[in-house]
Amino acid sequence: MKIKNLYIENEKRLKNLNINFENDEKILDVVVLAGVNGTGKTTVLEVIYDYFENFQNDKNKINIELDLEEENYINQNNISKETYLNNLIKDSIKKEKTPKVIYVPAEINFQKVKFNLLALYKKRFLNKIDSYIIADIPFYIQMRIINTANKESEKKLGNVRDEIIAEINGIFDILDMDTRLIGMSTETTEILPIFTNLSGDKFDINELSSGEKQLFLRTLATKMLNPENSIILIDEPELSLHPKWQQRIVDVYRKIGKNNQIIIATHSPHILGSVKKENIMLLDKDDEGKIVIKTGDELYDSYGQPTDRVLKDIMGLETTRNPKVFKLLEEAGELVDKNEYESEEFKTKYKKLREILGNKDEDLLLMDMDIQIRKKRGLKNVESK
Repeated sequence: MKIKNLYIENEKRLKNLNINFENDEKILDVVVLAGVNGTGKTTVLEVIYDYFENFQNDKNKINIELDLEEENYINQNNISKETYLNNLIKDSIKKEKTPKVIYVPAEINFQKVKFNLLALYKKRFLNKIDSYIIADIPFYIQMRIINTANKESEKKLGNVRDEIIAEINGIFDILDMDTRLIGMSTETTEILPIFTNLSGDKFDINELSSGEKQLFLRTLATKMLNPENSIILIDEPELSLHPKWQQRIVDVYRKIGKNNQIIIATHSPHILGSVKKENIMLLDKDDEGKIVIKTGDELYDSYGQPTDRVLKDIMGLETTRNPKVFKLLEEAGELVDKNEYESEEFKTKYKKLREILGNKDEDLLLMDMDIQIRKKRGLKNVESK
């Protein structure tokens, strides 16, 4: 199941907004929503989730064109696509694997994780990752080990456990992490996932750093729902993550399940630099303040480019420098352009810039070269006239 097109008539700041999720007539499996604050990135994710939650209502205000990829099932049961989708939403289709919609919000309350003897959360078509789903992670890992051992009785329990642990760690291999899952605790009444690091320290899931919790808990909670042929909505996956992890987080989510469509809202230039421009939807404001979508050839190709270029060309940041220093550079440059490079005003600004930036700053070196060229050409500054 994938979204081909989304139309929003009127939702918060988004009015008559049409988003095409196709490129060269192929539905995108990864879509990254970018834009400044207030352009509606998170709203788009919420609109998609709310559309399914209120499927029978507000169809005129929000319309989603889907590719359900379930033609055989629909034809065999002689039902319409709308009936099939309605049954999916009502969780009335009894199949081993059915599509899902999973929303991973930016704000998740990471409460202390405890082991529960029974799952607190029942998988359904619509799923929003929260503390209840995260609380089931220890139960999920333990039951994966037990159920697999029962199905593959010829294997030793220890070997089965190692395979499940390796499968989970395999999701994060691309990150070259210091921390890895090694098993489940057996020394206490609470059976919790145990991790280790390169120093050999061992600690349970509640002792992970804030960045590790964001990474492991969000990702494992999503994996626990077994998404396949599903839509995964992720708001700001970069939260608390090191830039190195941000560069690769899209690939981490790609490794969860099969044939999923991942839609991300982000402020991270590292994430934008990890995908091609056809996967980016830039929400921007036109001259009248209306939110519009820029895609494809309207965008600079950010894939593999340095962060400062992504910040400027995609995210519209005027400079990656401190704004005060940038302004001082601009003012000094303007004085050079007017051949006032020997004025007291220029000397004061230049001295301050040297104190801040040192002798090897690229912009200052270019300014020095410009001044030397102007002097050689015999141009005189205002004071020498």
